Amino acid sequence: MMTELQLRIIEQATPMFLHYGIKAITMDMIAARLGISKRTLYENFKDKTELLLACLEKAEADRDERLGIYYTQRKNVIELLLNVHEDILRFMRNASPAYFIDMERYYPKVYNRYAHEKEMHKQAIVDLLREGIGEGMIRSDINIEVVAALLTLQLELLKNADEIFQSKYTFTEIFETIFKSFIRGIATPEGVRYTDEYFAGHENK
Repeated sequence: MMTELQLRIIEQATPMFLHYGIKAITMDMIAARLGISKRTLYENFKDKTELLLACLEKAEADRDERLGIYYTQRKNVIELLLNVHEDILRFMRNASPAYFIDMERYYPKVYNRYAHEKEMHKQAIVDLLREGIGEGMIRSDINIEVVAALLTLQLELLKNADEIFQSKYTFTEIFETIFKSFIRGIATPEGVRYTDEYFAGHENK
């Protein structure tokens, strides 16, 4: 169970890591942002790796809670996937490719945890697509395991988005293109209609 101070540290550190990358943020900077001593910070988290893991675990727990709500309130699998799209989009607007690159290069323990969660999410996508086929919203002529793997790989490309697209497009523009193509490619005509109506409604807001 996290203490109130530990939660406050995580709430401050998480957006700093996401926005600027992990290497760019020091424990001194986090302590200064919180108005606490570095000693107090280290009494709560022994090093940056432990703090990063705590940030990742808290983000996962919060995301799982939101996904639980989306799942229970959904009309169909397409709506659930679109809600997940919005959730990821909010995250991407505050994330820098440097965050993922730094994690993979310099913090293997944290990256292994992230990679494990990514595999679990891939399996969750397979299960959802299977449900969507039963609802008549997802095409039955696709290999859902291949589709889930391809989506995961495409999202991984976002880490190298600046290099691939030479900073021509934002993180969120690339993600939205990937996700819209993904949804329309796997949906039945009914699912496509639902998707188009959803995006049209959001564009008019």
